[in-house]
Amino acid sequence: MLDTATIHTYDFRHPKENLRGSNRQRGSPEAEFVDRFARAYLKRFGQVHSRTTKRATLFVREVPVHGNGIADLLALSWDRRQTHGKKATDLAQLKPTVRAFEAKLSDWSGGLMQAHRYRYFAHVAILVVPKSKLKNVESHLDLFQTLRVGLWGFDRETETITSIYTPRPKSPGVRKYGDLALAAAGQAASL
Repeated sequence: MLDTATIHTYDFRHPKENLRGSNRQRGSPEAEFVDRFARAYLKRFGQVHSRTTKRATLFVREVPVHGNGIADLLALSWDRRQTHGKKATDLAQLKPTVRAFEAKLSDWSGGLMQAHRYRYFAHVAILVVPKSKLKNVESHLDLFQTLRVGLWGFDRETETITSIYTPRPKSPGVRKYGDLALAAAGQAASL
């Protein structure tokens, strides 16, 4: 059975661990930002996506998709009626909408390029920045729209999610990468 109440983390050897002096820590400010965003988004999914009929969700952190980067968060959603009796390995049968998130405390332009690569395996790619930095980034909204990458702000204190631009879901750019993302999410959820 799918555990949809938990935010899962995909367990893998992160490439940064290969670098001498790596400071990859789960307790880093950016990791804490993503964790708080993921919890707030899980709680408010129905409000944020009020028009969707796909209300069943699965959230997975740090999902690598070969050649396309490591998404900070994958949020999969599908129609609840399809879930009955399904296991995590059955994700492809649920035909979920996959939203891939990249969160950046700074260097929003680097985050935009990372999120843009997620379009190869996700229906929607979104960059999340602190709400306090949203005004500066928002002045480049035309670039986000051209690249079809969403722009959201998140306030850690109030757990407020501000959607500036969210593109409509579109089929992933490369089907095999979409399948890899679903397999990784299923693997994380079945542990």
